[in-house]
Amino acid sequence: MSAIEPLQNLPAGIADYPPGIYPDIPAEVYHQRVLGVVNKGALDQIAKTPAHYRAWVDGADDTPAETPALLFGRALHCLVLEPELFATEWAEQPDFGNLRTKAAREARDAWLAEHPGITLLSSDDWQRLHAMREAVLAHPVASALLDGGQAEATSVWTDPGTGLLCKARMDCWRPDIGVIGDLKSTVDASPAAFARAVANYRYHVQQAHYAAGAAAHGIEAPTFVFVVVEKTPPYAVCLYQLDDDAADRGDELRTRDLQRLDACLQADDWPAYPPAVNALSLPAWAHRDD
Repeated sequence: MSAIEPLQNLPAGIADYPPGIYPDIPAEVYHQRVLGVVNKGALDQIAKTPAHYRAWVDGADDTPAETPALLFGRALHCLVLEPELFATEWAEQPDFGNLRTKAAREARDAWLAEHPGITLLSSDDWQRLHAMREAVLAHPVASALLDGGQAEATSVWTDPGTGLLCKARMDCWRPDIGVIGDLKSTVDASPAAFARAVANYRYHVQQAHYAAGAAAHGIEAPTFVFVVVEKTPPYAVCLYQLDDDAADRGDELRTRDLQRLDACLQADDWPAYPPAVNALSLPAWAHRDD
């Protein structure tokens, strides 16, 4: 794979980066929503309907920019993968008192004004995040996998089938052993529960997209490992690799979504649901008497 080398002058837009793998693309640049630039989030949106994708790109949807769950996950990634950066960008919330009072809110705002760029975390989340980090580091395989890798390396490439510009931000890239590590937090890390999470959140599509990014830079079939840690005691950790059936299904869905996006771009047409009356069946669980 291409060497990971920083650029002398960082482009302002993600679409301005030439194909390559970069260690230093700022998060706010990477996460720019650009029509026709494909990451896992874009694939998820086009999988709903083209109309949902277009609203997402245009910022017209009502989805919060960052939910508490996303904030917690971002903090965990930074703490585990970039602890030095975590120390400069995150802090445990001092005791400002009851934030329902004006005095407490003013004290908080004054503290934040004196510490620009800091994101505050509640004491409960702070303690939980550090316990999760210790659990990951105590796991012999997870710690060995994440140690020495390039955190948040960004792959930029052109999809050969559609010509669309693609991007992927890897939690931990180990070019020395050809492994991509992906850190996930969850309520239940058991095989049955995480299999449901893979299906619900399309983690198999994420794997397919990241693998395509690796292949574009000379690495075929990199090993993709999910490092999964629970959010509650005992903060159990489990590692997973998808089987061939799951990986193949991820490839199929990614190809379908890319082709759908390419067709919509070519026609400049962004339909929502089909304009027809659809037959609807109850899910299997609704037929049970328990």
